[in-house]
Amino acid sequence: MIRLIKYFFFLPYFIYSALLLVVLIVSAFPITLILLLFPEKVTNQGMFVLLKFICNAWYILTGMWPKNFNRDKIDFNRSYIITPNHQSFIDAATIYTSIPHLFKSLGKKEIEKTPIYGVIYKTVVITVDRSSLKARALSFRQMKQALDKKISILIFPEGTFSDTPIADLLPFQNGAFGLSILQQAPLLPVLFPDSASRMHPSKIIRCTPGWNRAVFLPPISVEELKKEDQESLKN
Repeated sequence: MIRLIKYFFFLPYFIYSALLLVVLIVSAFPITLILLLFPEKVTNQGMFVLLKFICNAWYILTGMWPKNFNRDKIDFNRSYIITPNHQSFIDAATIYTSIPHLFKSLGKKEIEKTPIYGVIYKTVVITVDRSSLKARALSFRQMKQALDKKISILIFPEGTFSDTPIADLLPFQNGAFGLSILQQAPLLPVLFPDSASRMHPSKIIRCTPGWNRAVFLPPISVEELKKEDQESLKN
């Protein structure tokens, strides 16, 4: 009985949120095709603005209001390796409501196969096939090239999220920290404390409205750090 009551409250909100997101993405598809006709620099900036609009509109219209803390203390005139924690599927939207300047994120290559969204996805994400050493090396070079162009890179250092919300972070992967040291690009940690509450990581039907905060922590300098300092940097 309790489960049925919960579904009575969760299901309509989930259906509304899902349908709204589909409408926004489908509406953005023709704009994406037009932007792909322009030079890469214009495409990148245009897609960034488009996704910021989609994600902000979705959150506001679903009552999952984005709110950013300490963002005004960050100098966004420079590029960073941005490292948010990862708790839920909606983190992919929160990065666009929180990060105010152009960035490229690292994501799974399999998502490129998704109809319509896959086209949008591969224009804004540097995809990686973790099963292939050659593909991982290519992704690393693409991230390095983006940083050379003063474009920030966003990597979830945990790589994935737990099915059950937990207070502790999952173990960090090496990629973000190795790239940061190689490029001498500072790390910018960001916390998404509400993601699991807004959308449960294992039961996406359990969506709830409320604040969806992003908390910016002070950038971490990697000046003069070397490859052997990677573990201490992760700590």
